[in-house]
Amino acid sequence: MAIRKELSPLTPFQKFRENISWTVLGKIVVQVFLFTISILLTRYLGKKNLGDYATLLVIPVFMRLFNCFGLETLIGTKLPALNIHNSSGAEGRYLISRLLVFRLTTTFFFCILIYYCLPYYLNLIQRPEFIEFRWVLIFYFAVITIDSFLSTLFMTLLRFKILVKIETLGAFLNFILLILFIRLDYGIFGVLYSYIISLVVTSLIYLIVSRDQYWGSTKTPKFDGMKHLAWVSYGITFLSFGLMTQSDVLLMNFFEVDIEQVGLYYLATGLTGTMVFLLSGVAPMALSLFSETFSKDGLETLGKLYCKIVGFSSYLTVPIYIFCAFNSSLLINFIYGSVFEEASLALIIFTAFAGIQTALGTNFTVSTLYVIQKPNKAICTLVEGSFLNIMLNCFLIPFFGMPGAIIATGVTMVYMVLRQLKIISTYIKIAPVFPIIGQCFLYCLIASIPPLILSGLNMGHLITNLISYIAILAIILIYVKPFRQLGSIFNQSSSL
Repeated sequence: MAIRKELSPLTPFQKFRENISWTVLGKIVVQVFLFTISILLTRYLGKKNLGDYATLLVIPVFMRLFNCFGLETLIGTKLPALNIHNSSGAEGRYLISRLLVFRLTTTFFFCILIYYCLPYYLNLIQRPEFIEFRWVLIFYFAVITIDSFLSTLFMTLLRFKILVKIETLGAFLNFILLILFIRLDYGIFGVLYSYIISLVVTSLIYLIVSRDQYWGSTKTPKFDGMKHLAWVSYGITFLSFGLMTQSDVLLMNFFEVDIEQVGLYYLATGLTGTMVFLLSGVAPMALSLFSETFSKDGLETLGKLYCKIVGFSSYLTVPIYIFCAFNSSLLINFIYGSVFEEASLALIIFTAFAGIQTALGTNFTVSTLYVIQKPNKAICTLVEGSFLNIMLNCFLIPFFGMPGAIIATGVTMVYMVLRQLKIISTYIKIAPVFPIIGQCFLYCLIASIPPLILSGLNMGHLITNLISYIAILAIILIYVKPFRQLGSIFNQSSSL
């Protein structure tokens, strides 16, 4: 008699590993396009226009902050649980359809608000001439708000193969349009419209491909604190406005920092932001898996999954931060040209702070607090950080200018993640991950020694330094096998 073997369902960490390859590969491809776009627009605009561009982006980004209403958090936290509770997806469709209509409605309202309030804001920062950008900023706000909702939906559903293809198409289209508008010399308008058009296309594809998530039979779910979670998430986002780099740009404009320095700040923080591109899809995926794990198995299993994902993620990011920090001048000269070399100090400072924050798991701490139903703890830490950053900015920017804004934001970032880790550690066991993170830093620092020697002997070049760094780090990782150690450590801890 033939015996039929039932396939056991994947564990949350196996789902993580299954999707991480698509996430990493896809983000590498997308990042190549985005990085090329960054180089093109930076070289094309120059320091002054880059500062103007950064100042303009503050407006739609801040308005998206007001318009979020916690919907992305609600999707990432509640949709997996609803789909487990109701396998037909009817409850999930009810949630997504209602949230999508709500997002479209509030987006239209805020577009009107931008139209009428923009002149007052421009007078406040003493840039009334920017009124010519009114409509393009409205369009920019609308598309980034809708795209945020739809991309979060795909990440929550772990549909990363489709997500990667759509993001790649959007980045490629943005790249082609940017080249066209640069050739036509459309200036800042061209840069903004190339991004807007590409997001319109990808958003339409998202809507078509995901129609099964909002179109069809629905069933009203039990709300179980959904409204409270959404409002808490919105409060966190709204009150954490001071943590955003856009708040630094706003304050630098308020304190009349030279616009070229604002451009250098945007370059340094933007370049640092690209260093975490491998985790772009990991955080929403982790939120979905954390929610599923906590719902099924409770705090102990959640703690093990948290440590595994944070430990794994540190090896995706720390090597990039370490290399860029030690080769900042070479990196900027090679990518943007010597005219932007004075941004190298800002890049070193911001990269150091961002690397520490990311390695400690900043992409997962707030999500974990949501999942373990401690949103009030999360909002307290973010409010603290927001006001700390604003106070530090108000003190440091008048004395130090742009470097003061870099230091203020960096100190706040590290403070935030440490506060959140302290709270999380009272509920789940996270101590086993810290030796893993420390070893990752150690291996990267050892691999950085030969490139530093080459640079000290005036023989350094970005390419040769990168090759030697990667080669030595690869040899170290092959020898020590950190991922095997990571698995064995948690297997041992689970048997104790």
